[in-house]
Amino acid sequence: MTDKSITMRWTTWVYLVLVSIRCLFVVWRSDRPRYRALMRSLHMALSAGARGDFFKLLLEQLVIPNYRLKANIQLGRPSLTVYRKFFELIQSVESRDAPALQERNKPRYLLIRDGAMGDVLMLTPVVHALHTAHAGDVSIDVATHAAVVFDHNPYVNQVLSPKQLARGVRTYDVVVDLNGVYERMPNTHPVNAYAKVVLGAADFDKKLELYPTPADVTLIDEVVQKIGAPYVVVHQFSHDWPNRTIASEVWAQALNAITASGTMKVVYVGTSQDLAPVRDAQHLDHRARYTLQQLSVLIAKSQGFIGGDSGPSHVAATTDVPMAVFYTCAHHEARMPLRAGGRFLPIFPQLDCYGCLTRRTLPRLGYFCERGDSACVNSFDGIGLTVRDFFKL
Repeated sequence: MTDKSITMRWTTWVYLVLVSIRCLFVVWRSDRPRYRALMRSLHMALSAGARGDFFKLLLEQLVIPNYRLKANIQLGRPSLTVYRKFFELIQSVESRDAPALQERNKPRYLLIRDGAMGDVLMLTPVVHALHTAHAGDVSIDVATHAAVVFDHNPYVNQVLSPKQLARGVRTYDVVVDLNGVYERMPNTHPVNAYAKVVLGAADFDKKLELYPTPADVTLIDEVVQKIGAPYVVVHQFSHDWPNRTIASEVWAQALNAITASGTMKVVYVGTSQDLAPVRDAQHLDHRARYTLQQLSVLIAKSQGFIGGDSGPSHVAATTDVPMAVFYTCAHHEARMPLRAGGRFLPIFPQLDCYGCLTRRTLPRLGYFCERGDSACVNSFDGIGLTVRDFFKL
């Protein structure tokens, strides 16, 4: 186990202890008999040396029912008393400021989804559908760490950082905290999970959305000209979880099938931490070079995309190009693109434990393999032929 993995594991356990203490305090304040019964059960499990029972009680009866129940934002709505005391003043201001009154009458939504980037990107069709449901007469703010997802998005009024919420930035009619929503629905696609909470409906265009500028398109046109040949965009994903990083031998077979004809190039994208095994002139390293919007254009002008279950695969889902995506612990039905057009190939291992993440209860503390050997990252027989046939090489 690497030093980074050990640090992450200890950080996770410390976080669990702090969350458990907070949840115990919540139960103690709200339900003393339940608190005493829970403490007795935990003490008995520890006394009997039953660590499994102890952690099961801790998670299922304490943390999961009580985690994050406190509101993340206070609505700055004035009381009716204020209106009564200053009625004449308010009325005079409103009569002279019709645009402000019109803005106040427009429903104001705040959607909260901290991250990660792919999770936030899957919120974009829901934002569009919410705007459409109100015929455009709505103001939608989003609070997220991945603000770049909404650059130039015409349906979002303002993007806030989660830290700004504590300062009471605006008054909202509807506040929806989407953190943990799809995680609590492990067999539901995130787009559908978000839609169920925000819209209460599932009938809308679910293609993910990014909005490149004309300058983005011009830049990528120049890049494509320099590439000088048909190309496939590749994201050779590297992750801290061993059951999410596809074996290098599998990638080698897939990429050899793409470049075997000598006419197709491979363009590696992603962050500098991802992999780009450049072996010859057919392999180009374009990692950490583009914004999300520019990457969307680069993929849209390619012959297709192949990658892992991560952010760039969701960027590819904003296009209509053929997509081949590796899945291991996450089941493809809970992550695949829901766009109406474009061919899609889910690449997954033929193992009984495939999609194990969808069977785990919250909170998911990090890496976990039911088998103990992460066999799913290397169980892709005949991958070269599969990739060649899919991209029609």
